[in-house]
Amino acid sequence: MGPFGRAPVTLLLLGSLLAAVLSGCSRDDPNGPGARTVTLGVGSTDEQRMLAALTVVALRDAGFSVQTQTELGGTVALRREGLRSNIDLWWDYTGAAWALGLGEQAPPADPVESFQRVQRADEDRGLTWLEPSSANATLALFVRVGDVPAEDSPRGLSWLAGVLSRGEERLCADRDFVRRRGGLDAFAEAYAIELGRIRVMAADEAEAVIGVAEERCFAGLATATSGPARAAGLAPVADELAIFPAFIVAPVVRTAVLARQPELRAALAPLAGVLDTRALGELNGEVARGRDPGELAAAFLAQLAPPEG
Repeated sequence: MGPFGRAPVTLLLLGSLLAAVLSGCSRDDPNGPGARTVTLGVGSTDEQRMLAALTVVALRDAGFSVQTQTELGGTVALRREGLRSNIDLWWDYTGAAWALGLGEQAPPADPVESFQRVQRADEDRGLTWLEPSSANATLALFVRVGDVPAEDSPRGLSWLAGVLSRGEERLCADRDFVRRRGGLDAFAEAYAIELGRIRVMAADEAEAVIGVAEERCFAGLATATSGPARAAGLAPVADELAIFPAFIVAPVVRTAVLARQPELRAALAPLAGVLDTRALGELNGEVARGRDPGELAAAFLAQLAPPEG
């Protein structure tokens, strides 16, 4: 679980916005009727549906006609569809693209480095990473909001490390995080905890959220933008030492499509500029509570529009 799992991280939409794949003239024909049409690929998580809803509103406001292909899975499947020219545009995660899409090792924790690496690597593949958001769907440990220390007290994972090191409270986390290098061992080493003192209860992301909410665990592993965690009244604990890989959320477009429709860059830049980890997490939380992503997207972007007159 975790960001690697958004195809397995966490997390169908837009019934009224779903449409068939373009027929007739090719999307790559600049003189054809689809010249102002973009096919948006949508992954199989609530977060991908929320990102898609935001994108549909932003692009339609900019004069684009948007087709959607939904339930495409995670990073690997989305990239495959893009490279096959079946979709024009999608949202991806830098760490997932680096490790899963490109098959590279050790996704960097620095957001800028994470973005620049995948941006450069995909240039020769005909893919362009547009302006990234500041939303980072990396791993995060969540606790109940009421357990977060007051503003004038020590906070963050250094505080949580102290709580867990006493061996009295449990951490809900998936087995992969516990067993693989760079997971629980990296957390313990960075925050100076004796690994053997951490009590762990095996749980996938959904189980971890429930486990913390029901007080079976003091902290649980999810992603920093987890909607279910926020819907359950949990709060992410800040990773002061940035030990987890960056999974910066950014739109990816086929370079050929961008060449004939450069307006795409300007249409999506404002959206990327307002999406941060907290905003995306809160939107995801509303989806987890049963709100419609399309309605949420329209309301979110409407409040950002400059007043008329």
